[in-house]
Amino acid sequence: MKINKITKKDGTVVYRTAVYLGVDSLTGKKVKTYVTAKTKKALKTLSDLKIAEFEKNGKTRVREKVEFENFEALAMTWLDDYLLTVKSNSQAMMRSHFKLYIIPALGNYKVEKITAPLLQSIVNDWAKRANTASMSKGKRPIGSCRDYKLLLNTIRRILDYAFQLGVISSNPARMVVAPRLKVRRKQKLKYLDNRYLKKFLDYLGSLEQTDQNIFSITLYKLLLDTGLRIGEALALNWSDIDYDNNIIHIDKTVDRLGKVQDSPKTASGIRDISVSNRTMLMLKQWQNRQRVLYRKHGITTKIVFASAVGGYRARTNIAQELNNHYKNAGINLTGFHAFRHTHASLLLNAGADYKEIQHRLGHANISMTIDTYSHLAPDKAKETASIYEEALKKLS
Repeated sequence: MKINKITKKDGTVVYRTAVYLGVDSLTGKKVKTYVTAKTKKALKTLSDLKIAEFEKNGKTRVREKVEFENFEALAMTWLDDYLLTVKSNSQAMMRSHFKLYIIPALGNYKVEKITAPLLQSIVNDWAKRANTASMSKGKRPIGSCRDYKLLLNTIRRILDYAFQLGVISSNPARMVVAPRLKVRRKQKLKYLDNRYLKKFLDYLGSLEQTDQNIFSITLYKLLLDTGLRIGEALALNWSDIDYDNNIIHIDKTVDRLGKVQDSPKTASGIRDISVSNRTMLMLKQWQNRQRVLYRKHGITTKIVFASAVGGYRARTNIAQELNNHYKNAGINLTGFHAFRHTHASLLLNAGADYKEIQHRLGHANISMTIDTYSHLAPDKAKETASIYEEALKKLS
């Protein structure tokens, strides 16, 4: 049983958990509910009571009608429970969707007055904005996001919740169809080709050997050498570095604000990455330098790329510094993900197997690796053309 500790605004603490009740005998669907109590012991007792009540009711949920002032009140109640089940990045995205789209469109409506035609008109409007929006640097302006299908799915889930509570007798969102998203030219991945990679590495080699510059150089080269996501790199502890076997263990990540998540982006993100002796030597040198630097200030830290006080860094605090380095190197790029794309491109052109690249990058499936990076291997494309030409010659 996963128990969430919640501190209220007045400072009091309560505990909340999801309770699996069983399979509903009427609908055939799995049923769960949430219970909240002041102590863990009371939470266990209340959970047992909920399960017993479900059994007593013939393994079906008795729908008791609940009143909500409007859709916003219902949606915010649903959101409170949802936020307990996802990581911080997903929480931030959902809050943004609520603020920019869902609440402005439906917030003031009475829940029982929401109809399928109303929802269809809203979704059609979102689709129209997404399909007609002018793109700037590959992005749509606020209010025209491409995820309107996800917005519709969220509304469906909220109204399913209302149905379970007896607020409505059916879910009108289940009769709504999201229009197709217009296919646009795929945005080119940002990465360092061979010429720009050499230029960037030469630039890094020309920097003054200050503590801050050594920190940045070590981080950038590690990202290039491993294809790690920036959040995964910032979450590394020294205990994750296996100097004996030249392996880096990945099992966590850091969100944009510097909060550690106890697992990477996906389950496949938990992985071991083999690295070169050169990379290990670079990390050892940084570890020794960090130890001396922090000892001056009476700080000990277990974190590879620790903040000034020894804690985890927020990626937003170092992103601008990277962009300044790009600019000073004369390279028109932004963001850390270019290093990840560059790593994949180098491996592909060197003949690495897609399956191994998938593992190093922590992709959930190999199709994601192929779809994303196959076009970054022009050398392999030329090689394939030559193979075809040789095959034709053998026929003559």
